[in-house]
Amino acid sequence: MIEYINNLDNVNEEQLEGFFVDWPNPPSKSKHLELLRNSSYIWLALDNKNEKVIGFINAITDQVLSAYIPLLEVLPEHQGKGIGKKLAELMIETLK
Repeated sequence: MIEYINNLDNVNEEQLEGFFVDWPNPPSKSKHLELLRNSSYIWLALDNKNEKVIGFINAITDQVLSAYIPLLEVLPEHQGKGIGKKLAELMIETLK
């Protein structure tokens, strides 16, 4: 079962395994967690079966006029299941 959460309360570096596929210089898991912590808003897709993050989206905003979504990723083995679409929908609703 997939749970969608918008906080990092119970998330640690080890749950962020496997992202940034094919990046020439991917961030470490600690940098990944740091970028999520420093984002204005986040949504995570969490696989409750193994407690792993399988997708994430983040947004940065000035809280006045503009916001942008710099990253949206779903682990390769979970792509094509609507997870990225759901994360985008949640973030767009959050940014309204």
